[in-house]
Amino acid sequence: MSSTPTPRRCARSCQTCARTSPVSVESEGPVSESSAPRPTPVRVAGAARDPVIDLVRVLCVIIVVVGHLLMIGAAIVPGRGLVVERTLLETNWVAPVSWVAQVMPLFFVVGGFAGIGAWRRLEAAGGTAAEFIRSRVLRLARPSIALFAALALAVLVMHLTGVDPAAIRFIALGVSSPLWFLAAYAFAQAYLPGLATFHTQAPGRTLAALAGGALLFDVLRFVTGIEALGLLNMTFVWLFAQQLGFWVADGWFRARRRRTILAIAVAAYLLLAGLVELGYPGNMLDNLNPPTFALVALAVGQTCLLVLAYPALERLASVRIVRFVVATVGSRLVTIYLWHLPVLALVVGLLLLTPLPMPASGSPAWWFTRPVILALMALVLAGISALVGRLERPAPLDSPAADWSTGIAAACMVLPPFAVIVAGLGFTVAASSALLLTAAVLLQRPVPARPRERGPSTVSP
Repeated sequence: MSSTPTPRRCARSCQTCARTSPVSVESEGPVSESSAPRPTPVRVAGAARDPVIDLVRVLCVIIVVVGHLLMIGAAIVPGRGLVVERTLLETNWVAPVSWVAQVMPLFFVVGGFAGIGAWRRLEAAGGTAAEFIRSRVLRLARPSIALFAALALAVLVMHLTGVDPAAIRFIALGVSSPLWFLAAYAFAQAYLPGLATFHTQAPGRTLAALAGGALLFDVLRFVTGIEALGLLNMTFVWLFAQQLGFWVADGWFRARRRRTILAIAVAAYLLLAGLVELGYPGNMLDNLNPPTFALVALAVGQTCLLVLAYPALERLASVRIVRFVVATVGSRLVTIYLWHLPVLALVVGLLLLTPLPMPASGSPAWWFTRPVILALMALVLAGISALVGRLERPAPLDSPAADWSTGIAAACMVLPPFAVIVAGLGFTVAASSALLLTAAVLLQRPVPARPRERGPSTVSP
């Protein structure tokens, strides 16, 4: 990196990041041609991508896709029509497994790790928070337009072909359930530059304030019975998890002994067990919408497990085939996440229209057919990714957009998935969401340079 960190950041980097951060790189200041001594190299956390973090992000999305595949079972029952069951949630073993396999907290942790690295690189190069937010909005909004447009068309076609409106609402609820992530992640990334500043100035107090906010709104929701208060925890819970990623990027966890990290993990899971005894759902999937304070404890535990598993994951990430999969899937993560449930609904729906026998949901035959369904999903997702995956590529930011337009664009990015959470996915919501997301992209167009005003009698030199 060519820019020299500010005195505060430099001091912080030397004390923490230089010791242990797995992603620290040498950053040398400019060298003068005089006889002055060469500046001491400074390590800046987050100055390079970490292959382990990229691997974990891909693994998180794969776990989500496979989990949804195992969760949904559909069949045509005589006299009842289409019956959809949440198969995985009816098993006895899913609750304890969810304490590790509910990876959304971990996804926000690694998102915070990657995000603060990108922000520090941009800031060191003279970039602004508005430019960072702009890049994040474009990365999420551009592939989302195609999804909402396709969902609007699908809902319209189902209405025009006479599909039962109750079935349409049920299908729409299923395929749109992961879209809350867009609102939460876009919000978290929009606030990342500001929270990175708070982290530099008061890391402990910032983390404690976010955890305290999550607990406070849980208490208010339980005491008042107003479930809508839980939606406010979409900010505190996910911002807390993202903030943990800052601590990992700065090397705080890596600077601790492994037995200390293990002790923190045990304490986090003991806290989680205590919360379950107090009445929180034992299945972490049930703590997701709205997110609860239980996910705060889970985020700490999973972060510790990530740090403990880092050496093994580092060896795995160095395998050539793994690097290829991470590079291929990682460049299309948003597309895969957005489309996997609509694709699952499409594949299962088409199979139900064929004369092929469909095993009863949860039966041994049903479990044995899941790899086949997964393979069909992968083929369709590959095709969709080839068409719209390029929308995830970083957009050129050669010219700045106005700060006000970046703020409005961020709001346009958050509103569509939030509207789905509140009102469900009807045609009006899907179509208006596609329009809002299009506006978010158009608002990020570069500001044209103003021509210089010429005086009454300018003369070229």
